[in-house]
Amino acid sequence: ATYTEPNDYPVANSIGVGGVTMECYEAFLEQHGAVSERAIGARSGADGQLVRLNARMGLLPPAFAEEARAIGMAPVTTTVHDGTFLFIKLNLKLTTSPTNRDVVAAAELELRQRQARAIELFRQHVPGCEKAFITRSSPSLCIRRGRLIDCDYDISLPDVLEGRHFPDDIMVYGFHDSAPRLQIQNGGTYGIPYRSLLPTGLDNLLVTGMMITANHDAHMSTRNTVCCMGQGQAAGTAAALCAQTGCTPRTLPFPQLRQALVTGDVYLEP
Repeated sequence: ATYTEPNDYPVANSIGVGGVTMECYEAFLEQHGAVSERAIGARSGADGQLVRLNARMGLLPPAFAEEARAIGMAPVTTTVHDGTFLFIKLNLKLTTSPTNRDVVAAAELELRQRQARAIELFRQHVPGCEKAFITRSSPSLCIRRGRLIDCDYDISLPDVLEGRHFPDDIMVYGFHDSAPRLQIQNGGTYGIPYRSLLPTGLDNLLVTGMMITANHDAHMSTRNTVCCMGQGQAAGTAAALCAQTGCTPRTLPFPQLRQALVTGDVYLEP
């Protein structure tokens, strides 16, 4: 299959943090007028609790903001348990594609060091978080995009934002990772066409998830977990039907695939 390696995302790893409270972090952000997002929900079994915070980095003290930028730390966090942050994310932009084994190995080490620096940042700058500690880390770094495979259809940003649907939709989706800057119009959904899973000029292969969708802003939606799950269910179902009927993914009658997906409780727009 033909492909490119855009290298348009940083790689990342995240940590869980203990010995902290959302209220202490909120007070620190409020002190500098930096709160950009605040969400209330259930935490440790109690409703009406602070469960998500984000900040405008440029309004935070220079010593905090400069170190956070240096280690690629995003100020957003969330939790459903008292005394913890479920994640603090550390990013690292590579100079070459994350398909390079040696580059990724070095990045793993650098991100572990950045995790330790993130903990020190909270200990030193956020009152009430002086005893912060790492509760967990991801087993390996996250690659948001490696190779981009050319497919029979490439989902565009207008497809996503205008909520377009297709005759060969295999799922619908309505989340965008860049919201509220980018959102599907009218709170609706868009469709993932079956053609977008078929590599151009190659039979007996289906591709899904971060390997499809060339446009970066469109990919910021299609690469997300639930969208990948739906694509994976469709690809697996199509592969099973091909094995049963002796056809290829490209010659598989779409009505047969659609019926199998509906039988499997996949929601599709009428």
